[in-house]
Amino acid sequence: MKSGLHKWFYWGIVNLAIVALYGAVMRYKIAFHFPFFEQKNLLHAHSHFAFNGWTSHILYCGLTAFLARHIAAAPFKKYKILLGLNLICSFGMLFSFTIQGYKATSITFSTLSIALAVTYALFFFKDQKHLPINDAVKPWWKAALLLNVLSSAGPFALAYLMITHIPDQQIYLGSIYFYLHFQYSGWFFFGSVAMIVSHLNGHLPTFKKHFTLFAITVIPTFFLSLLWTRLPPWLYFVTAAATILQLAAWISLLVKAASIARKIRTTAAPSWINWFFYAAGLALTLKFVLQAISVIPSVSQLVFGFRPIIIAYLHLVLLGVYSLFFIGLLISRKIIRPTSTAKVAAFSFLSGVLLNELLLGLQGLAAFAYRPIPFINEMLFGAALLLLASAMGLVIAQFNCKKNTKRSRPTIR
Repeated sequence: MKSGLHKWFYWGIVNLAIVALYGAVMRYKIAFHFPFFEQKNLLHAHSHFAFNGWTSHILYCGLTAFLARHIAAAPFKKYKILLGLNLICSFGMLFSFTIQGYKATSITFSTLSIALAVTYALFFFKDQKHLPINDAVKPWWKAALLLNVLSSAGPFALAYLMITHIPDQQIYLGSIYFYLHFQYSGWFFFGSVAMIVSHLNGHLPTFKKHFTLFAITVIPTFFLSLLWTRLPPWLYFVTAAATILQLAAWISLLVKAASIARKIRTTAAPSWINWFFYAAGLALTLKFVLQAISVIPSVSQLVFGFRPIIIAYLHLVLLGVYSLFFIGLLISRKIIRPTSTAKVAAFSFLSGVLLNELLLGLQGLAAFAYRPIPFINEMLFGAALLLLASAMGLVIAQFNCKKNTKRSRPTIR
């Protein structure tokens, strides 16, 4: 890793703690009385910062670290500038959404973050000539960046509805689901796999088939979010077929990756870190299984009608899949040193994710029967506090790592 790049990864863990802080505040407002700040504004700030300041920031850092192996120092500086600008936009959205909600300032920062995504993609496609022709990582990063840009059509559609004052609920929901799908199943998924492939590069000659399957199914599976609109029969068939194919591709990829990982396993990182990769893999498998089940129209309509189910699914993916994967990766590559503090904080975070999902799942099931669960909001606040304390523990471990970087440099690849 080029000198100074590791500090950008450090910012990611700080941002995770901020995301957890906002989650705890929102849960407190639901369970108890807290008159300050609008809940809707906090939600917008929380979600935008989680996407841009945490997940996207780590992916941009991973891509920049990958490019650092092949690009000279002078052209490489522009990527560091983009990382800094992305952080500025992330904090700009965090504060402006918190204070004002959807106003000119927050919309400006949101638009600038989209412009940065486009700029990063353009730089990458221009500089890919410096990369090895047969590098197995390139297709995954290219698809991730393109899908990140594609997802921006969702926010632009929402902005159009707000400007024109058109009260179209289907377009409104469709725009939100479009953005979420191409972030979760596009930019986040392809980018995360790219980071894995980068780590295992040279051992993955057959992953091209899996990439092709995921690439051709990522657009059709978006229509899973629109089954409640009564799609034409042919489009429903294509959507269902793509969903099943995607599940099969994931299972095949998981089996092959596990086999390769066993063959090249090293003792560079403690074995306990593998639990985070196992948990992330299990959560992603559950995501694909739930997608396959949702091809049943009656199930899809039922699920999308209950807010707790939607929230549980979103947290399953963002926390259970990507956050756990990033935590495991950062510790395994010694961005965060695998100290006892980091171990306790990381496993506490894993416990918080499990508890949060369990409570949200129970809340969703109870909603089907229209029966409230006593003290569910207080328990969810407790889970949020656990996540916050764990993330703060990782921040402490992170700065302990920073003090020791002269003795042992992080090695993200």
